[in-house]
Amino acid sequence: MYLVLVVCFTCIHSQYILVRGILGGEEISIQQAPYQVNYGDICGGVLIHRQWALTTAHCGTEETFIRVGSMYHQKSRKINIISHLVHPKFGQRHEFDFDVQLLKFRKLRFSSFVRPIEISDGEYGVYMFVTGWGFTKEKGTFNEILHRAQVQIVPKSECQTVPQPWYNHSLTARMFCAEGEGEDACQGDSGGPAVSFGRLVGISSFGYGCGRVPGVYVNVSDGKIKRWLKNHVITSA
Repeated sequence: MYLVLVVCFTCIHSQYILVRGILGGEEISIQQAPYQVNYGDICGGVLIHRQWALTTAHCGTEETFIRVGSMYHQKSRKINIISHLVHPKFGQRHEFDFDVQLLKFRKLRFSSFVRPIEISDGEYGVYMFVTGWGFTKEKGTFNEILHRAQVQIVPKSECQTVPQPWYNHSLTARMFCAEGEGEDACQGDSGGPAVSFGRLVGISSFGYGCGRVPGVYVNVSDGKIKRWLKNHVITSA
């Protein structure tokens, strides 16, 4: 029997739900993506401030640390999380609408290995780069070394017609879709960054398998999400 995999990136909603990571792509050093973090050892995340990281809400609030500063999956420094802030509208209109969560920790000392990334105002180029330690194929295993894949934006009108759960004309303004030539986010890295022009445009949220259909990302430059982020991050800075 052929098993259909619906990928929403952490095993918290269904026995068939898996975490996303990187299919294809290339190995990179942490200096090429110093904003990349692990959320626990189950999801990705991205530094946006000296004491705040962003990941997906669906990754849950049970993890107690992030890892920073290394290209190796489980060899980087652990930083204890002080608090989790899940967007209050998460899952209201769509199971993955407002799929964002802020993680607060002690202030970090920046270096070429640890550095935040600025959030985009909505501009993006032909390509985006997604990074993570996730699987190189469905039902695979985590990569030990950080990988980067190149993907392109897919028109929302096209992505809405994908006949799979959580697509089917249900995508919201807080989402966009992207795919690559043999490259994709896959199992192992929900919350991982999508970057264009050197700024954060999205984080990996959900998809259907790996490389089968366009993956869906949280649009972090959406006005409602960006205002929520700035209200918390700037207020506590």
